[in-house]
Amino acid sequence: MLFSIDEDAGSRIVGWIMPDNPASTPHVAVFAGGELKKVVSASVLRPLLREQGLHETGICGFVIDEQILSNLSEVQDLELYDDATNIRIYRRRPAAARTDLKFFRLETRLVPQAALNEPFQSLFHMTFTRLDRIPEEAVKSILGIAFTPSIFATGRLYYRAYEPLLRDRGFKCSVLVRDPFEELAEQLLVLRWGVKTPNLAYSVLNEAYRPLVESLSRANVQEMGDLQTWIGTLTPFERSLIASPLARLLTCRGSDDQLETTAVENALDILSEMDVVGLSSEVEAYWDTLAAVLEIPLPEVPPLSWSRQVKELEAQVREWPVVHDLLAADVQLFTDITEVFARADEVTEEAPVATASA
Repeated sequence: MLFSIDEDAGSRIVGWIMPDNPASTPHVAVFAGGELKKVVSASVLRPLLREQGLHETGICGFVIDEQILSNLSEVQDLELYDDATNIRIYRRRPAAARTDLKFFRLETRLVPQAALNEPFQSLFHMTFTRLDRIPEEAVKSILGIAFTPSIFATGRLYYRAYEPLLRDRGFKCSVLVRDPFEELAEQLLVLRWGVKTPNLAYSVLNEAYRPLVESLSRANVQEMGDLQTWIGTLTPFERSLIASPLARLLTCRGSDDQLETTAVENALDILSEMDVVGLSSEVEAYWDTLAAVLEIPLPEVPPLSWSRQVKELEAQVREWPVVHDLLAADVQLFTDITEVFARADEVTEEAPVATASA
């Protein structure tokens, strides 16, 4: 699904949506004040889409005017969604959204830290979370939005696949790095939860993790220690779904890619090009650095979710030999990153303090 908004003239909004199915006619859901007001069918011919073979009829354009929504020019809290995918394609810029820059935060956690996204929702015109749940073409359309300079986007994406577009469109990019053993412990708990409540779990889990949930459902896991045995029985494909996820997110272009022998080196190169890199164990320092680099007034860092179960399982996971092989690239990567931070702290502490002369 691709889309664009050509103009918002107050009493008239013009745009287009190209659906994934080239034979279907797109529909726009119009919301005001958070309530659905009307669903509008595309009715405007976009001949270029038809001529390029992207859509059978080219009827992809739409016009939202005051015949569709009375007093349209006065409705500030207006949002437009693609009705088929429920992707928000436009909202009128909130008065508080004064930030004119594009910012992408790479989410590395299987369970996203949604609290980190909340402060940005009101600071930016267009905001998108959970990009990993959106089709690739729609993600590219979102990152390529041209109708506003104010965009915040985040998701657990294969960064290398989108890095050229992010750079071309002028995004500042950031990532918060987590201890790989802690992340795996949380992933294992989420997978166990997925076995017990699959319908609810897939509201959090990407469909790509279904093979792991199904595999775990067939395993005899009576206690946490049995997860070590289960990991040892995984097929190469299943292992790849949880093996060194940070290195994979940074260096692979998709789920089918295999980690290269130079993955750690490549990942460090990619991180060095990012605007802000932080450690989840030092989230306040990360947050302060973000505010300084983005030059925006962020509120205090929001409280992040913490689980005693994750910490307890993490302590066990660190002792499992099978896990050290599974996370080899991420363990080395995390070690290198923390060493860089430690050296930076040493330099800061040793720097001479200038004193005013009498």
